[in-house]
Amino acid sequence: MSHARFTHRILSTLIGLAACLAPWTTAAQDPLRTALPPPGDSNTRQIVQLRDGSTLVGQITESWGDSARFESLAGRIMLRRADVTSVRTVPSSSIRNGRYWADDPNATRLLFAPTGRTLAKGEGYYSNHWIFLSDAHLGITDRFTLGGAMTTFPSGDFIKNNFYFISPKYAIEQSERLNIAAGAFIGAAPFFENASSNTFGIAYGIATWGTLDASLTLGGGYGFAGGRMAESPMAMLGVTKRISRGWTFVSENWLFPNTKFSLVSYGLRSTGEQTAWDVGFVTLLGGESVFLPGVPWLGLTWKFR
Repeated sequence: MSHARFTHRILSTLIGLAACLAPWTTAAQDPLRTALPPPGDSNTRQIVQLRDGSTLVGQITESWGDSARFESLAGRIMLRRADVTSVRTVPSSSIRNGRYWADDPNATRLLFAPTGRTLAKGEGYYSNHWIFLSDAHLGITDRFTLGGAMTTFPSGDFIKNNFYFISPKYAIEQSERLNIAAGAFIGAAPFFENASSNTFGIAYGIATWGTLDASLTLGGGYGFAGGRMAESPMAMLGVTKRISRGWTFVSENWLFPNTKFSLVSYGLRSTGEQTAWDVGFVTLLGGESVFLPGVPWLGLTWKFR
């Protein structure tokens, strides 16, 4: 192939890609296609994205189709639909000093263990921990959440040589400051030859007190394996505390029956609208030697609706 023909083919490909992407680019810059929303109540605020890329945070106090009156900390302005690309309504409690603080997208769990909260109907998330453990959960109803997980260790027989889990959770009590749920984390290991020995897990009850800014979670459960339930329960204590607009402190700690060891974990969670990164450490306490800060923990959660 000659150099001229090769160059012509490259240019043709680039032009074709540009033509495919053009509608998406244009759509992203189009003004709002529907009328501006009516005024909200005192418990809501609006986040308005303008065509010039700027963002306004405040409240629409009056609207008449193509225009609206908007009040923010900077003062009162008039909005035109042609200048607006999107309008989103959020709770007024999420606006602090004129800035939007997104809720924790991973509020139904600590670093790994669940909280007493459940997902709303249609909400869901995918999480990955250290690449080799993935899980996904979906709100079947506002009270019932169903999830599944699996390891992804490379193997010559990938299906057989990994672990698989299912995790149902049902809300017993739901309120702004108290959420109580019961559930189970049921695992299977196909590589065990004895079928009665390849299932294991924990049946638990969990309660969370507090808000998304600060909460205390207390839980307990009985482990089981090979068709037998443990005689003594294990206990868990978890804490979350939002320390800034983008970061939350998270700690999850387990006390196991008939042992002198406890599992302690702590770290930070980045708080975005749909994604959350967990970075922390996990260690065992109670032995003659204490390994601090512990084994690094890394997790990623992407929430969808």
